[in-house]
Amino acid sequence: MNTIKIDKYFKGMVANRGLSGIETENTIFAFLAASNRSYHGISCDLNVSRDSKIILTYDDTLLRLGLLNLYIPSFTYDELKKFSLVDRKTSNLDSNLFIPKLSDFLSVCKAYRKTAFLNLVTGLKTDNIDKIVEEAIDFYDIKKTMFVSSNKKHLLYLAKKVNRNHLFFDVDKTSEEVFDFCKNNGFNANISYSHVSKDFVKNMHLIGLKVSTGVVNDKDIAEKLIKHDVDYVFTDILE
Repeated sequence: MNTIKIDKYFKGMVANRGLSGIETENTIFAFLAASNRSYHGISCDLNVSRDSKIILTYDDTLLRLGLLNLYIPSFTYDELKKFSLVDRKTSNLDSNLFIPKLSDFLSVCKAYRKTAFLNLVTGLKTDNIDKIVEEAIDFYDIKKTMFVSSNKKHLLYLAKKVNRNHLFFDVDKTSEEVFDFCKNNGFNANISYSHVSKDFVKNMHLIGLKVSTGVVNDKDIAEKLIKHDVDYVFTDILE
């Protein structure tokens, strides 16, 4: 199994949760698979363990990826590491697959010189965000780290700590309110691909801001969005 190549040269492809169309999402295997390909960046989802370790998982439970109905934030990281995840290729649990830490992800990005896109879950607290920024500085390079969040308070808090042009407001649809919020605060926008328009991208670019898309796995749609001049396209399988 391999990636699906798009016909246009585009330097803004981002491997969503690693190369998750082939490997289990948010695992070291997925990040390494993406690192050894042409992706500009790699994204991951940030959550927190019971002992306040910054971990990588989109879900709050292990049901989808670990076949266990266990609430992830109620376990310490050492406990979570013992739970195997399902290998996407075989659909079987694999003891080599487990939830990694943010520091593991950042180390991979550093080794392979990939831009890190950190997707913050809505429930993170300010002390969690402080730790995320600290780890981005300690384990990689804050200048090569982007932050994506649907929580306005998270973005406004992060704006006091990092370059605003590294912040992306994550929304489903474009609107005048979304544009004004981004314009007034200097935030980029991450929009569901079905709601990205050429005019919205143009208007964002005119004020020096960027636009990334939600996950796109259809080759024709991705090429259309690239024609709209988007800056980044998130994908599970396209390259």
